[in-house]
Amino acid sequence: MALARRIALAIATVAALVIPAAPAQAEPDLPQAVAAELIALHGSQARETFRTTALETLVEPKRSEGGWTFGGSVIKVPSGVHGSPITALFLAKRTGAKWTVHLEGTPGFKAASRQSPVLDAGEQRLFGNQEVTALAPTGLGLPWKQGQGWAHWGVHGNSGTSTPYNSIDFYGGDGRVLASRAGKMYRFCTSGTWPFIKVVHDNGYTTGYYHLRNTTTKGDGSNVTEGEYLGMIAEQLPCGGSANGDHVHWTLWQGNTAVTVVGKTIGGWTWYAGSQAYQGYGERNGVKVYRSNCCPIINYGSGDTTPPGTATGTVDSGTFSSVNVRSGPGTSYSVVRQAYDGDVIQISCTARGSTVTGPLGTTDLWDRMPDGGYISDAFVDTGTSDPVAPPC
Repeated sequence: MALARRIALAIATVAALVIPAAPAQAEPDLPQAVAAELIALHGSQARETFRTTALETLVEPKRSEGGWTFGGSVIKVPSGVHGSPITALFLAKRTGAKWTVHLEGTPGFKAASRQSPVLDAGEQRLFGNQEVTALAPTGLGLPWKQGQGWAHWGVHGNSGTSTPYNSIDFYGGDGRVLASRAGKMYRFCTSGTWPFIKVVHDNGYTTGYYHLRNTTTKGDGSNVTEGEYLGMIAEQLPCGGSANGDHVHWTLWQGNTAVTVVGKTIGGWTWYAGSQAYQGYGERNGVKVYRSNCCPIINYGSGDTTPPGTATGTVDSGTFSSVNVRSGPGTSYSVVRQAYDGDVIQISCTARGSTVTGPLGTTDLWDRMPDGGYISDAFVDTGTSDPVAPPC
């Protein structure tokens, strides 16, 4: 009997050595969980946009409270590609060793944002009720000072030739990039000197601003107003890619989905694509401004109230401090008031009269304003030397 017991014990010991228990599968940590969700949701779009199968992600937790973490996630732009990163804010809830991740733009993110203590009350309202309430016009201004003129490098995709055409490169003016509408601001790719910035707006749109330097020092989730300073045009690449010349790569999104700018009215201009990327134009009251026509794109802001059929222009007084506004289309008419350099004026109709030479050339064209005053077109930048309104 003792021998039998010894044999049985030996068999059991060998069995335990040969068939060990399978180790428990380790749960991914937070960056891994968020990155996996980001690739699952946007990997196909990113591979098509950036034309590569090698995608690099970056996850940046921003705050944590009560088992929740809020932060930003990025699919970076591959080296050499002129584009803007694909970004998504995230909310993650930890239960035991497991993370449940919700990305910006999904129903789960919207629902989670209403209850997550890691968000402030304004963020809970913004993310929990965000719907697109404005399509065209968008309720967005252009990303510089109202009344100022900049130039553009054409309508294109998030990575140049990709579709939809949700991007426009802008440059010129004083180089100060401003928020296109009020909203909450967030930073991505923050390990470098200057981050990528996006602003989430209350009308369902999100605008992105890439390549900036000297960016605002405001923190994530800060409120910004329309026209508030975000940074200076530059060639910065915190999220990868490439840039040629100081500019802002301005992008339009709904949640974290790229939205075409074609047919949208932004800053008082309706945007159209050309036959290929980096072509196209902005149009306003029949005036079309194509790429690289320096500085006739005037920002009329998000709430453009110019009456339909009324053209506009910007006063250029040249070496004078102001320009005479007269009672009729000629220098023989009485002066009724002054117009000052940089004033944005409405033009209800045009007339031919005295020939005048000014900073914009020599012309006999006069622009009549709604109050009845006339100003020589030699002092008004409308983007063209032709009439922009019907005859008076």
